[in-house]
Amino acid sequence: MAQRYVVGVDGSRPGAAALRWTIARARRDPAPIVLVNVDEDDAGSRHEHLHDQARPGAVLVAAALAAVLEMLPDVPVSVALLSGSVAQALADYLGADDLLVIGTGKTGFLHGRVLGSRSVQIALAAACSVAVIPDVDLRFRRGVVAGIDRRETAPSVARTAGHEAEARNEELLLVQAVTPQELEQSGPRRDGLAVSVALAAARAACPGLELRTRLSSRAAAEALLDTSRDKALLVLGPGSLDPHHSPIGTVLHEVLLNVNAPVLVARPVEDRQLVGPVVEQSETLVSRRSS
Repeated sequence: MAQRYVVGVDGSRPGAAALRWTIARARRDPAPIVLVNVDEDDAGSRHEHLHDQARPGAVLVAAALAAVLEMLPDVPVSVALLSGSVAQALADYLGADDLLVIGTGKTGFLHGRVLGSRSVQIALAAACSVAVIPDVDLRFRRGVVAGIDRRETAPSVARTAGHEAEARNEELLLVQAVTPQELEQSGPRRDGLAVSVALAAARAACPGLELRTRLSSRAAAEALLDTSRDKALLVLGPGSLDPHHSPIGTVLHEVLLNVNAPVLVARPVEDRQLVGPVVEQSETLVSRRSS
């Protein structure tokens, strides 16, 4: 569970979608909520806690605060008016255990600048997990998808996605894009694939969870976007665990630019058994043909 929900408030439709998602999440898993707005026009006073009603974001945050207090009277709510580069100001403000929630869409995170790429910049800079919420109708969506690519991150992503699905009482689908060579090298039981490691981790963490696995021969981002188009949540890990490389890999970058479902970019936790032995599993891994 997050230490705080830090939600971006900018007056846009995607921003409103992010706030709705945060409220629903806090009803299920209560944690303090921080409503944050970033003023890019005053880079000289970055990430200060200001309550100046003359600031452009103050009215937006005040309206959001009233809405949250009405819907969640028992949840602590505060505001933060930051200044500077949006991505850097948020990165400076966030803690490692926070969950940052931002909207994404044609208007972007703030006034439509850098169309479509704001979520990528913020996810790149933030040291915590980030939920990227598009302005779509989520009322009839069910199920959680986890994108699996590497054995090193598979257990952490699978456990996070498993707990999300368990809390929703919904199915978890583990998806991995593979090449014909990877399929051949994995053997008949597919134990060499990261999705098998993920399956074992999800089973251990959430024993009663309904689980399915899928292999796809399509490009990874395409497979994930297609699978998640009617789902409630897509969970992905960072692009790289190497501190010298970008945590936003090409797959995550493409997904965030074409997002069609809420995406949770889950930062991994320390785990000494990330690549441990795989328990026996009986699910059939289905290869999805390219179309």
